[in-house]
Amino acid sequence: MRRWAVLAVVAVLAAGCGGEEDPAATGAGSAAVQKYENLYSGNFGRAWDDLHPAHQRVVSRARFIQCARQSIAVGDLESIEVLDVFDDDIRVAGLSERRAKAVRVRVSSFQGESFTTEDHEVEVGGRWRWILNSEAVAAYRQGRCPR
Repeated sequence: MRRWAVLAVVAVLAAGCGGEEDPAATGAGSAAVQKYENLYSGNFGRAWDDLHPAHQRVVSRARFIQCARQSIAVGDLESIEVLDVFDDDIRVAGLSERRAKAVRVRVSSFQGESFTTEDHEVEVGGRWRWILNSEAVAAYRQGRCPR
């Protein structure tokens, strides 16, 4: 009996060790990495293709590409690190969804600059799609490019 108790404790401990999932390997984390890779390599059309369909109706592909060309330093991406992925409540203009995966990422450039941001991904039809924040939605609706 004592032997079974020891084996049970070992099994429980083993199940809890060494299995933390890499946030970049999650569906939402991987989608966020793909978004930044597309943006910083100048594949703005591909980035728009992965945008949530409701937000594709807010900004045309052509307008998104035009705005992205003005604000993104193409070719300056050194690394993307997914720091965390977690469930989050959202209230974003143009979306009916109220739950998303928040993805915290650190983006670093070859110029030595980096920023940490929190993006949101929503699963649509079995595929993770990124969303605009409310400020970007407002800017596009006003005919401006987001900052």
